[in-house]
Amino acid sequence: MTRHHIIKLYYDIISPYSFIGFESLLRYRVVWPIDVVLKPICLGGLFRDVGNKPPVKSCEAKATYMAKEIEMIARHFGVPMIVPKNFSEHVMDSSTIDACRLIIATQQLQPEKAEAVSRCLFSRFWIENAPVQSEDDIKKALYFTYFTYFSNYYVLKKAQVENTKELLEEIKKDQIKEQLKLNTKEAQEIGAFGMPWITVTRADNAATENYFGSDRLPIIGEFIGESYHGPLRHLSLF
Repeated sequence: MTRHHIIKLYYDIISPYSFIGFESLLRYRVVWPIDVVLKPICLGGLFRDVGNKPPVKSCEAKATYMAKEIEMIARHFGVPMIVPKNFSEHVMDSSTIDACRLIIATQQLQPEKAEAVSRCLFSRFWIENAPVQSEDDIKKALYFTYFTYFSNYYVLKKAQVENTKELLEEIKKDQIKEQLKLNTKEAQEIGAFGMPWITVTRADNAATENYFGSDRLPIIGEFIGESYHGPLRHLSLF
């Protein structure tokens, strides 16, 4: 049996680059022998703890460029993200803490749904430009639907989680809140200062490398001895 390289993806729904990193890494499971481990964190808490500032606050010109860059990267990867005109406010005035707690709760109760839940939360925030803050927001996110082209048919996709009420109750529990803090602390301890943060451990356990950003796939491929095949847009779920 071929051993897989282990890739840990640290991400927050509030990070647009995390959305791209999430989608691109999951596509690469098709062509690379990798296992992707999802690690939701609190980006605001990470910024606070390492003394970093949100990019949209650090420089107005940078925030303006980021909005355009995100659209370009999203187009390249075939992810229909929409950057709102109030880009900075959309990020700075939003909370995704409960959304990230929801992913952790899903990992524990319905692990096979964690990817779909993450995708629905990302999609509501970065495609619909709608909040994922209140209980009602999260319920709507879980019913987010999108069409994917498969075998000559457009197929309706959604998270299809079971017992939404139980998941929403779970995110209020101390154990789930603590796990989000632990994930955030873990990211900090391995050097993270922004999202997405990607840790790659080769299958032979001979080496581990850390990467910041959604555009590191060519370097990751070189590290694990695999070829980079571009954005793999034909594997897009959108």
